Parts: sequence; C-alpha cells; structure tokens
Amino acid sequence: MNTSTTKIDPHTLLVLFVALVGIILRFWNPSELAFINDELSTWQKISFSTVGEVIQNIKVDDSHPVGMYVFLYYWTAIFGTAQWAIKLPFALMAVASLWLVYQISRIWFNRNVALFVLAYFATLQYPIWWAAIARQYQSGLFCGLCMVWCWTQLLVNKREEKRYWVGFVLAGVAAMYNHYFSFIFAGAVGISGLWWVQRKQLWYYIGAGIAMLLLFLPHLEITQYQLTNADGHTWYQAPDSSFLTNHIAYIFHYSEWCLGAVLVLSLGGILWYNKRTITKDWKKRMTALWLFLFPLLFGYFYSIYQSPILRESHLLFSFPYLLLFLLSFWGSEIKTVPKMILVIIALSINIYTLVINRQHYTTMNSHPYKPFVVHTKSLLEQIDRENIHIVLGENPLYLEYYKTALEANFEHIESFRPALSIQNFRQIIADTTKEFLIVGSLPETYIQMAMDYYPHLIQQEKGINFEYYILKRTSWTKIADSKIDYTYQSSLSFNEEQTIPNWSIDRNRIDIDTATINFYYTLPEGEEWGASFEAPMSEIIDTKHTFVEMSMQVRTDSLPANGKIVFEVKDTTGNMLAWIGTPIVEQIVGEPSKWQTVYASMRVAHWIPNYETIQNATIKAFYWNENKQATGVDDMKVQVREGNPILYKDTNPF
Repeated sequence: MNTSTTKIDPHTLLVLFVALVGIILRFWNPSELAFINDELSTWQKISFSTVGEVIQNIKVDDSHPVGMYVFLYYWTAIFGTAQWAIKLPFALMAVASLWLVYQISRIWFNRNVALFVLAYFATLQYPIWWAAIARQYQSGLFCGLCMVWCWTQLLVNKREEKRYWVGFVLAGVAAMYNHYFSFIFAGAVGISGLWWVQRKQLWYYIGAGIAMLLLFLPHLEITQYQLTNADGHTWYQAPDSSFLTNHIAYIFHYSEWCLGAVLVLSLGGILWYNKRTITKDWKKRMTALWLFLFPLLFGYFYSIYQSPILRESHLLFSFPYLLLFLLSFWGSEIKTVPKMILVIIALSINIYTLVINRQHYTTMNSHPYKPFVVHTKSLLEQIDRENIHIVLGENPLYLEYYKTALEANFEHIESFRPALSIQNFRQIIADTTKEFLIVGSLPETYIQMAMDYYPHLIQQEKGINFEYYILKRTSWTKIADSKIDYTYQSSLSFNEEQTIPNWSIDRNRIDIDTATINFYYTLPEGEEWGASFEAPMSEIIDTKHTFVEMSMQVRTDSLPANGKIVFEVKDTTGNMLAWIGTPIVEQIVGEPSKWQTVYASMRVAHWIPNYETIQNATIKAFYWNENKQATGVDDMKVQVREGNPILYKDTNPF
C-alpha cells in the first residue's frame, strides 16, 4: 500500500511558533486581567438603554468617533457586560492582527521579511499592551490592517475581485468611525494609493474614496461638534523635539539590546543582499515609511500649533509599518538554520526586555479598581464594618462595576469630582475612634496625614496611577511588624541644646510654654523666616521614586494661618529645580491658637524626573510665614518613605 505524508515546511513551523508565542504573551494568565480606567469609561459610555443615547453621550462628553462604542453596545446586548465578554472581541482582533501583519509583509516583500516582522510584532510591548484592552486602539489597528490588506490585494497584487474593493471601503470606514487617529491613518493609506494605482483602476479607486467619505457623512455633525466644543486635552502635554526618539525608545522597550538587535538585523539584510534588495523594493519601503511617519508628524504639528492631542497609543495604528520598513531588506533566500537562529535571538531579547526591563506583567495588571474592591472586601470579612473608614479617590461608578462583579457590598467616602478637602479628611480621621482606615488614590499630603494618625501599615498596593493603603491606629496581632518604614527621618523639637545635623535655627527665637514646660520656636509678627532643614538629595534618598515629607506643629494668633511649608530643590549652581509651597490654612481645623500638626509631601519624580539631576541637587524644607503673622512652630520633622516605582510606567522608562 502506498502511503503519502504531508510534510510541513520548516518556515511554516517557525511562523506558527512565533504566532503562538505572540498569543501567549498577549494573554498570559488571563485570570489576572482587569479593566483599566479607560475600559471602565467604555463600559459606562455604553450603559444606556438605546443606541441613540449612547451616540448623544459620546458626542457631548467624549472626543472620539462613536463607532467602537456602537459596536460594543450591540455586542454587550448579546454577550453581556462581564469582563471577559467586553474584552473578547479585542482579543480576537489581536490574534487576527498577527496573521494580517504576516500576510501584508509577505505580499509586499517575501516570507522571510514577514517572519522577522511577525517576530517583533508578536513580542514587543506596544502591541501586546493593547491586545486585550477594550478601547479603540486594538480595534483601530485591526481595521487599519484589514484596509491595508485589501489595498495590497488591489494595488500590489493587482487583483480585480469586487470583494477586495468592498473590503477596502468597509475597513476604511470602520477605521474612520473608530478613532480620529485611525481616520488619519486611513487617509494616509488612501493618499499612498495614488502612487500605486494603475490607470484602469483610477476611477474605481477614487470612487472607493468617495464612498468612504459618503459613509462617514452621518458622523460629520458629531465630529464638527466635538471639534468646535473641545476645550483641549488639558491633561495632555504638547510634545517636544525629543518625542520621536522617545517614541522609538518606547517601542523597543527602552533597551539598547532590543533596539540594537533590530538595527543589526536591518543592516544585516542590507549587507547580505547589497544593492539588490534596496533597488528592488524601494517603492514599497517608502510607502511603509510614509504610513508610519504621516500620522506621527500630523499629530506632532497639530499638537504644537493647535491643541495637544498626541499620545503613544494614538500611533499604534501606524506602528507595524516601522517594522516593515526596518526589516524589509532581507531577500527570499535564507537557509532554515540561520533564519531560525535570527528569530530565536530576536524573540529572546524581546521577551527578556518585556518581562525584565518593562516589567510588563507587573504593570499590565496594576490598575486601581479591581484591587481596591478585592482588598477592601477581604479586610471587611475579617473585621467589624463599624470599625473602619474607607476613603477612595476613584470614580465611584467604576468601583461599582467591580463591587457588583465580585459581590462586594461596602460604602465608602468619595473623594472624586469634587475631591474631599483636606480639612474634611482631617475631621474624618481625627474625630473618630475607628481602628482601621483604607485610603486609595488620594493626594500625597492626605496619605502623609493618614499615616500620622494611623501609623501601622497593614497592606499596600501600588500600580499604574494609584496607591492603596490599609492602615491601623495600633498594632495588629495578625501582622508581626506593621510600622510604616521610613528610609530617612530627622526631627527638631527645640527642647534640647544639641545641634542636629542639617537643621538651621536661631536659638534666640526659642520660647517656652510655662503651662506645659514645652519649648517651641516663635516667629513674632513681622518675622517671615524660621528654622529650616537643608541636605544633599543624595544623602536622604536613593531613588527618585520616593516621597519627601515635612510635618510640624503650628499655632497662630489669628485666622487665616497663611503660612506655607516649602520645599526648594536647587542644583549645584543654585538654579531652582523645584519649588513647592503647601498652604497650611487648608489643614487647620478649629481654633488656630491651638497646636495642630500640618503636613507637606513631595513626590520627587513629579518634580525632578531625571535621577542624575537629583543626585547633584540640594533640598531645603522650611516654614514660610508668608503674611508675617505671630506664629509658633514645634516638632519639625523631615522623613522619606518608599514611593511608587511603576506609577507612570505604562509608557515611561523604568
């Protein structure tokens, strides 16, 4: 009997292996996946009874097209609003995007280029991050790839089937309705086609573009409204001249190894094939470079001259074409073993830097809402609910999603639009006998005050854009040592004659309260400056991810108490790097003539992001008696505690 076996091409096995690696990296430990703030915003924006209400809400309260929201409105009407259901379509689009990236690269160049492009697309954090996030970025990437794939069939492969024209139009329209930057990318694709289209295809191509614009007409009034009424993304910063280099560094994990490997691989193709590969495919290569650069340059100059709109996520749609450009110099003749070695090296470097340099699986699942609910629920199962205050600074509607999903039933004090004043916060934690306090996503000074009243740390969690603490007034037998750990402390009580390093005082200003036999520092009316602390930053901190805190007791003869606790940071030449003045009047409760502790906290990384600058700087902390009131100051203290090393590390370097 004759038997035949079908052997799988080694190249195909490599492609399948790389694709599998990409899928695993995108959905590793899916039970740990949680909604980020923007996903809960998506859920909230589709939580209306009719699609018309969804569209009207997006028009008025958002700055994106309505397409993704309308899609999710109908999707969740079928599959529900469980976390897995909302994330599922984006996860499926992420898997499909792996295939599309490979196919587009193969058709434009060859299967070896496609394999190398896939290896990087599968293992870089940029596309991995957005793969399972229910926002416009993965959906826009998918729509853009579908559009380019149909465009490729029509203009590169010169296919004439109507299904490619229909797919080209529908994918382009989907990109236009998805996000304004995927709209811009669709425009870049359309413009690039004028360089490729043949005479016999020209009117079909122009007709396809007109069809896309006509299909977008129903949205035009919404777009006009959003542009007219937009007050600018005030929380965005306009990009500076370093944006492009920083963007490239972010794409390649802020790693010299990762960036160096792709550049060596790119140069290797040029050297191996010499002029053949450059002259053969220059038109496709320039098209790829155009598709990568056009949205970036448009966003950059619009942000500079009109309104800040540019973020890393907005450039995901055009990102694959950078890889296509860089890796396009390889020809179709490579033996299996060297090809496999090159792929394994690329995968190894990228995965290592993804996990170690970018700490992806720490940052990816470090967002506030789920852990807030999980940890709070866990504590409430161990203690009397009447013995705890819970003050959270996140959107209560978003917290409600996880309260419902996790069957957590608890009330909390809201500090979200409007934020709870620090005076009200002080009254809550001071005028109570409750033993436990939970605080999350509150300003630094609030946390400093909370830790003074509740000095025992039961649990903490730090993540992207949040910190969460469970605190206790006294020690807890369930935890052996729960005192808050300060890496540096220095205090000045004025009761002793000894000189304390780093403190400067005028001992002629020390007075005594005869009733309590307590020494304190006095600032008579007309006196502006008091005792101060000054030290090299390198002496008190060992990382920029720290909080430098100052507290002191203050009493004044009259209200308002207009003094400030001030931090000054200067470089070696005396140039001011940071100046922070925290008014104490906002913290005073009751009579100002009674001693009250006031607080100020400085998150170092907010003010001085460059750690080398910090090491060569000096910090000074003092009380500024701004209105020159008669004031008493006592028990001054400077302390440093560990900060949050992953606060903004979704896109920034570690």
